[in-house]
Amino acid sequence: MPEFSYSARTKNGEMERDVLVAVNSKAAAEALRAKGLMPTSIAPVRPTLNFSSITESLTKIKMIDNITFINNLSVMIKSGLPVSRALKILVEQTTNARLAKIIANVHQQVESGTSLADALTKFPKVFSPIFVSMVRVGEVSGNLDQSLSYLAVQLKKDYDLVSKARGAMMYPLVVLVVLALVGFAMFTFVLPKLTATFVEFNIKLPITTRIVIAIVNIFAHYGILVMIGFFAAIFGFLYWRKTDSGHTVIHKLILYVPVIAPIVKKINLARFISVFSALLKSGMPIVDALEISSHVVGNIYYQKVIADAAAKIKIGSALSTGFTKEPQLFPPLVVQMMQVGEESGTTETVLNEVALFYENDVDQTMKNMSSILEPVLMVIIGIVVGFLAVSLITPIYQITQNIG
Repeated sequence: MPEFSYSARTKNGEMERDVLVAVNSKAAAEALRAKGLMPTSIAPVRPTLNFSSITESLTKIKMIDNITFINNLSVMIKSGLPVSRALKILVEQTTNARLAKIIANVHQQVESGTSLADALTKFPKVFSPIFVSMVRVGEVSGNLDQSLSYLAVQLKKDYDLVSKARGAMMYPLVVLVVLALVGFAMFTFVLPKLTATFVEFNIKLPITTRIVIAIVNIFAHYGILVMIGFFAAIFGFLYWRKTDSGHTVIHKLILYVPVIAPIVKKINLARFISVFSALLKSGMPIVDALEISSHVVGNIYYQKVIADAAAKIKIGSALSTGFTKEPQLFPPLVVQMMQVGEESGTTETVLNEVALFYENDVDQTMKNMSSILEPVLMVIIGIVVGFLAVSLITPIYQITQNIG
């Protein structure tokens, strides 16, 4: 929303000058009068292009920034501070310039009478649906500090889970990138000189050597085009991955890839069950909790099953009914624990235990990831090196025999 600079008189006759956010100048005047101020001038703030504003717009708001914000807000409200006062303090304390500006915007909306949840919805790229929903539940129930505490714990769990997954994949990714760069340099600058020697001696070459020579010729003559094609393929894949067809194919394929598929399933289960149980614990209706929980899982097939389960509950089905038809995605353990929770009336407690189980399982798997992937990478590197060794040593041996 646009910003307006204003001058206004307080009840004591003093002048106050500041900036507020409103839909238009009329709404800004109404917001000032609601605060007991008499506006004397209101003018839209024209955005100025400078280095600080460019830097601010490029600043990324990380999940850890949100966690810190919600933790501090929870502590302040629990200590008795009004939401508006707590937000104003957080504007000054927040080190992320972009987030600080957003909090300032939220503060101004709250001061003008907007609920905290409605103010947060104006920034969907920063505050996720679960973020807004748990705040709304807290405001409606009168337990905002408790809802914020649940939210902070849940965001921290999600952050740790994603960080461990990314950290575990960093090692194999770095190895593969280095391997690709070394391979490109070898085939472009080193091997052409060696293969040219084989051609000069005019000897019968093994099929593996002829394959290497053909590849070397392509890199030697069209190395730049190969590199351009390689990066074009990567960018094309990244673009296609964001399309609906790309999502459908990739998300389906990931669920069947050896080694990776079990990890992806455990991560999706851990995130869904943890968020779902936290939403139920905060007092949210089960259908709303399912619909919001479907947004936290990364795989669209998990999203579809969860959304279908929510639709079935609306027509009177049991919670576990919507998950029984997908044993590949939701194992019998999860479905049975849902049934136990429904029968005993402790669904959120039971699911919280299941979430802890999967979180610990994912944690252990991520710790062992490097030891799992290292042998696979060594086998791949060994096959490549062995193929090149056989292809290059065999002709050298034949040339030596001919000279002898």
